[in-house]
Amino acid sequence: MSSSGTYNFTMTRDQIIRMAMLYIGQIDDIEPPTAQETADMTTILNMLVKQWQGTADFAPGLKTFTRRHGHLFLSNTTGQYTLGPAGTGWTLSYVNTNVTANVASGSTVIPVSSSSGMAAGDKFGVQTSTGNLYWGTILSIASNNVTLTAALPTGVSLLNNSVVFDYTTTATQPVVVEDVFLRDIYNSDTPLKKLTVQEYDFNPSKTNPQFISDPTAVYYEFQLTNSYLFTDCAAANDTSKHICITYLEAVQDITNPNDTTVYPQEWFLALCWGLAKNAAPMFHATWTAAMESCYKEALTIAQKKEPERSVLYFASEEDI
Repeated sequence: MSSSGTYNFTMTRDQIIRMAMLYIGQIDDIEPPTAQETADMTTILNMLVKQWQGTADFAPGLKTFTRRHGHLFLSNTTGQYTLGPAGTGWTLSYVNTNVTANVASGSTVIPVSSSSGMAAGDKFGVQTSTGNLYWGTILSIASNNVTLTAALPTGVSLLNNSVVFDYTTTATQPVVVEDVFLRDIYNSDTPLKKLTVQEYDFNPSKTNPQFISDPTAVYYEFQLTNSYLFTDCAAANDTSKHICITYLEAVQDITNPNDTTVYPQEWFLALCWGLAKNAAPMFHATWTAAMESCYKEALTIAQKKEPERSVLYFASEEDI
């Protein structure tokens, strides 16, 4: 007897739909779903995977598959930042280097110590002589000379050894922010406090233009498409530092016939039974006790996949 030697079993959108319809007897073993049935089942499947995404205690293990580590670059003119497709200076990965000469306003070419990892179309952020980060877009790179699509504006000049941040892709918005910390150019990290909306609102100096400093706390507000992060100071004092955010992103949509899900293999059976249960009323199908038992068993096992692990501390009343 020999084993397959493979471990990459997966299920596509259409396979999940077919199994769900077989479970509730809406197709036979050789009958394909109609185009309308596929469209309707796809809608229900997407509603299901969005509701099941690991944003709460429903399925702690799902968090490990939607957890990301983002980087938010700071400004010395504002304490409010956009996280999502419309954000600037928000990404999952970046390149860090330095300017190698003074650069005057009106210039389009920026000499850097290394252009490794940079590419045309990248977002290029450079610390100006006033300490703020100026963001442009790379047009081309020749050796270690970066040419931007637009010249440095009037009043914007660069100093030798100014810090540079470069990234290609803007990150999605966080669904849930887990941890936040401030990182300097030497990769030393300082934890930041996560504020509630009330704590942020009651902070008297958060928008005071005289209160320019390193942030010590942040408030994150989830909104549709783009969300916002607010610091406890009006702007950042040192824009060579940036905020690192560990967060959960939304699961991706399932739209095409061969799309797979971000759910691990242990969730495939639960997805099929979950889709079958939610689709049964649409087909006027009878949902039996045996079906409910299969659904609950598959979901219970899936929910125990990769449980969240955390450190617990206990203290007596005298120590509190």
